Amino acid sequence: MLILFDAYGTLFDWHGGMAQALAQEGVEVDEAARLAAEIRGVQLQLAWHAALTEAYRDFDRVTRDAVAHVLQGRFEPETLERIARAQDHLPLFPDVAEGLNRLRGEQLAILSNGTLRALQAALSRHGLLFAFDHVVSVDPVRTYKPARRAYQHALQVLKAEKRDVVFVSSNDWDAAAAEHFGFRACHLNRTDGRALPYGRAPHAVIRSMAELPHLLSSIRTP
Repeated sequence: MLILFDAYGTLFDWHGGMAQALAQEGVEVDEAARLAAEIRGVQLQLAWHAALTEAYRDFDRVTRDAVAHVLQGRFEPETLERIARAQDHLPLFPDVAEGLNRLRGEQLAILSNGTLRALQAALSRHGLLFAFDHVVSVDPVRTYKPARRAYQHALQVLKAEKRDVVFVSSNDWDAAAAEHFGFRACHLNRTDGRALPYGRAPHAVIRSMAELPHLLSSIRTP
């Protein structure tokens, strides 16, 4: 069995890291949190539009464009670039290090919309670069999740079968798409939010990384 993780929002606290970067530039804490959420929303819209129109831009560029759009007129270009590069050194969620430790012996991998450069930078910051057997970016196939081609790319890189993959994502749209593709998808519902009705419910919903070993055990012994 192979455990395949999403990165941003699942392992890395994207909203918290971006809000912290904004606060370091003098933005008030509540406003920083609001702006971080807005940047994330624009980032995803730009990525999905790029995938649908086949007008691909890598995720570093998408993030810079989202930051510039939301913060237009508020900061100088070099400050906008510094804020966008916060994606390279995001904090981990508190349950990640221990959660990964509990999965020792499992085959672990990442599938992310992020660039390999940014993913490796963020993982290296936390000493986790070698905690995963593979780190897969969608960059080589020039599309973004939830496009089926992104999940197929992971299978090809990992040389795995769909039935052997448990895919873990905090993004409900990502978990639903992975389940539809044929993975056993697990929605790591960090916000306890209500998932949208995408037409295919994930195999499981958990609230923290600590629940993963029990989930894997239940899959192995139905």
